[in-house]
Amino acid sequence: MERVLADFVKTLRNANVQVSPAETLDAMEVIQNIGYEDRELLKNTLSLTLPKTPEEKEKFESCFEDFFQEKVSSQIDTYEEKEKQEQIDTNFDKNELISNFLEGSSNDLDLQISKAGEEVEIREIKYFTQRSVFSRKILEAMGVSEIEEYLSRLNLDKTEEPSEEEKMLRSQLANLREKVSNYVQQQFLLHGDVSGEQLREQVFKSMNMGQIDRSYLNEVHSLVRKMAKKLANMHSRRKKNFRRGKLDIRKTIQDNWVNQGVLFNLRWSYKKIDKPKIIVVCDVSGSVGAYARFMLMFLFSLTEVVSKIRAFVFSSNLGEITEDFKTNTLENAIEGALSKYGGGSTDYSSALSDLVSICIDEIDKKTTVVILGDARNNFGPDKAELLKLVKDRAKQVYWLNPEGTYRWNTGDSVMNTYSAYCTKVFECGTLTQLERVIGTLLKTAI
Repeated sequence: MERVLADFVKTLRNANVQVSPAETLDAMEVIQNIGYEDRELLKNTLSLTLPKTPEEKEKFESCFEDFFQEKVSSQIDTYEEKEKQEQIDTNFDKNELISNFLEGSSNDLDLQISKAGEEVEIREIKYFTQRSVFSRKILEAMGVSEIEEYLSRLNLDKTEEPSEEEKMLRSQLANLREKVSNYVQQQFLLHGDVSGEQLREQVFKSMNMGQIDRSYLNEVHSLVRKMAKKLANMHSRRKKNFRRGKLDIRKTIQDNWVNQGVLFNLRWSYKKIDKPKIIVVCDVSGSVGAYARFMLMFLFSLTEVVSKIRAFVFSSNLGEITEDFKTNTLENAIEGALSKYGGGSTDYSSALSDLVSICIDEIDKKTTVVILGDARNNFGPDKAELLKLVKDRAKQVYWLNPEGTYRWNTGDSVMNTYSAYCTKVFECGTLTQLERVIGTLLKTAI
């Protein structure tokens, strides 16, 4: 019982909720009286004991939901004994393991990762450098080493093409590694020592954007603005250098002839620099909406160097949101766009048709078109010829896919079809990757 509460108090302190030793003792006394059985009663009672300000109460709500994801009754004072009984048995038949691995649902996989996390005591994670260690421990607890051994045997004869089973297993294994990495990142934010601002920023930058909890959005929004400002400053300096151009040797010698050849006055060949035109098209359906939020926030934080931005979002039909960003705050404009256009079933053919009908005449050789999406079209028509039409008119077309490359062209993904008509395609699932892509965009859009 005491261990559960101690872990929860550590989680609150990591979220900047100030909990004193005296308040911890009060909470312990409360739990001794009411127990862990009634989740809502526990939540309401602890909210009266631990958080003090409205801001802390809001953080408490989020921390409670994250910490007690499963039934609270599973985390009573028999905590360790019950978890030992629920350990994942990695010694059963390999065929059964592989079958479960291929056929299990996403929820089953999340539950297995959570149980394996408890088995390796993920709540003991303290330091940023321990993430890879705990990730490997969880994978081992889930029996991944046996799957890797099985795959290595399948791959002994390299003269033959990989079987469908092998391809599926490797894809699922990559998906599992990504899920475990995201889980460990989340647990590190809850339980680790992330009090330093730079360390927290490093964690957020490396996390999958779709896995960032809403309770951290204010922090992450501040980080995105800081990253955007850094890129804007770099790009502004680069534009000044371009505008100044190269040293004009002939004119410099002519102007300094009267100085007996001493080059007091330098002459430069000037260049006219146009601000780039950028058209952004973001898929805001359920699977990609979280990534679109950060993409839009990043770009519209760069308006001092990229003023000519038109932004469109879609699930099926395309909607322009450019004016919303001029009349609302950045956060409100993004929330409004996601609320109005997000959550539907993805239809790229309809979105591309709308894009061509709305602004094909405005796309020219000064225009960069950026598309953010997973290229999953629910097995509908892709209408890739419309993307080809856009590419033929534009300076360049970038496609940003938030999924790992191992998932491209699996299931209903038609990434290969669309990538044929893109200048560049990028995997873009983290803030670090997004920063790199936006930096490349600013360099090449001039």
